[in-house]
Amino acid sequence: MLWWIVSALLALWILTYPVADVIFHHAQWGAFHANEDQRQVALTFDDGPAEDTVAILTELHRLNIKATFFMVAERASEHPEWVTLVVSGGHEIGLHGYRHRSAYLNTPWGTMADIAQGVAKLRDLSGQPIQWYRPPWGHHNLWTWWACRRLRLKRVLWTVAPDDWRAAHSKEKISNHVVKAALPGGVVVLHDGGGDRTRTRLALPLIAAGLRRIGIEPVPMEALAFEASWLKTGWRWWETRFQVAWDLDPVPSQGSMVPIFRLGKIRFRGSRLALSSVVLDHGDWFGELHFDNSELSRFSDDTRHVLKAYQAIRQSLVDLASFVGQSEKYQDVLAFGGVTVLNAGKAIERLGFVRVPVVGWRRLSMRLYLIWLMAMYHRQGWRSIKRYRHLSPVLLVIDRQTLIQRYPSDGTSPTRVPS
Repeated sequence: MLWWIVSALLALWILTYPVADVIFHHAQWGAFHANEDQRQVALTFDDGPAEDTVAILTELHRLNIKATFFMVAERASEHPEWVTLVVSGGHEIGLHGYRHRSAYLNTPWGTMADIAQGVAKLRDLSGQPIQWYRPPWGHHNLWTWWACRRLRLKRVLWTVAPDDWRAAHSKEKISNHVVKAALPGGVVVLHDGGGDRTRTRLALPLIAAGLRRIGIEPVPMEALAFEASWLKTGWRWWETRFQVAWDLDPVPSQGSMVPIFRLGKIRFRGSRLALSSVVLDHGDWFGELHFDNSELSRFSDDTRHVLKAYQAIRQSLVDLASFVGQSEKYQDVLAFGGVTVLNAGKAIERLGFVRVPVVGWRRLSMRLYLIWLMAMYHRQGWRSIKRYRHLSPVLLVIDRQTLIQRYPSDGTSPTRVPS
C-alpha cells in the first residue's frame, strides 16, 4: 500500500513539475510569440531593479531605446525609486516573480501567491498595469500556467539569450551573439540585476548599432504583435539556434533597404568547379549564402514583386561585396553561393552566378527543405507548392573577384552584363 502511495505522489510530482516545465518552458507552449511583420526585437532585462539599473537606463536613453524590465517585486519594494526611474524613462515593467525562486521549489499555493503578490506590488509601485510574466530561469510548474491564466498575464520567455551574466562573456561576445541570433519578432533577454552588469551596459551601444545596421529596431514587448502560427514560431526557434550554431553573419545594408542575406563560412562540398577567375576545389573555403526568409517573403506575390526581389538581390550583392571585402573572416573565401529552387533563367547569369545542378541524395533533401520554406513564407502558403513542384534545386555560385568587380561599394552602379 505504501509503495502505491509513494508511486502516486512521485507521478504527481513529475507531472506537476518536470513535465509542466518541458511543456511550458522548453517547448514554450502558450507563451507569447511575436510575428515577423515588423523588423523589431524586444529588448528585455531580468533580475532587477538593482544598482546597475540606473546606468543601464542612462545608456538606453542615450541610444533612444525603450525596453521591458522584468522585475523581482521584493527587490522593487526595497528600492521604489528605481521603479520610478524605469517608468519615468518610458519603459515597460513585467513581473519576474515576487521572489527570485525556481518554480521547482514552490508549492502549488506558493506559486499562486508569489505571482499574485508580485503583480499587486509592481502595479502599486509603478502605476502601470502588469501584463507580462517571465518566471525566474524560465522554470515552470503546472500552477505557473494556471496562475497566469487566472491573472490574465502573458507568459514570455526569450529567443535570444547571450548569457550576459557570465563573467567570461565580454561586451563584444554579448553583442555579437545578439546580432547573429536576432530575427524579427525575437525577444532578447539581458540582466540589470543579480550581480555586476557593467558588461551588459557596455554591450548596449554595440547591440543597438548592430541591430540597426541589419534593419532591426529594439523595442519593448508591447510594440510586438502576436504570431498565431505555431508552425512559424517553431521554425523561428530552430532558425535562431541554427544561425548561432553555424556562426552565420547578417550582411549589413549600406542603404535604406533591409538586408536579405546571411553568410556562413564552410568547406566546399562539391566537385571541382571552374569559375570566371578561380577553380573551386572540394574542401576550399566557401561563403554559404542564406536568405532572410521573412524579408524575401515580401516579394513572393506577383510579377511586380518578383522584379522588386531581383532589384533587392542586386543591391544586397553590393552589400555582400562590401562586407566580404572588409571582413577578415572571409578573406580566404574563394566563392559564394547557395542552393535554391527558384531557377530564374538568364537573370542568374546577369547577376554573375554560375548554375550548378544538385545531384544525389542532396537533391531530394534540399528540394523538400526549400519547398517547405516556400510553403511557410510564400504569401499563398501551402498553395504555392503547386507552382514550384516541378522545380529542382540548383547551387548558384559566384567567385570572389567577380562579386567585388561587378558590385562595387564606392557608389558607382553595379556592372551590367549584356543579356
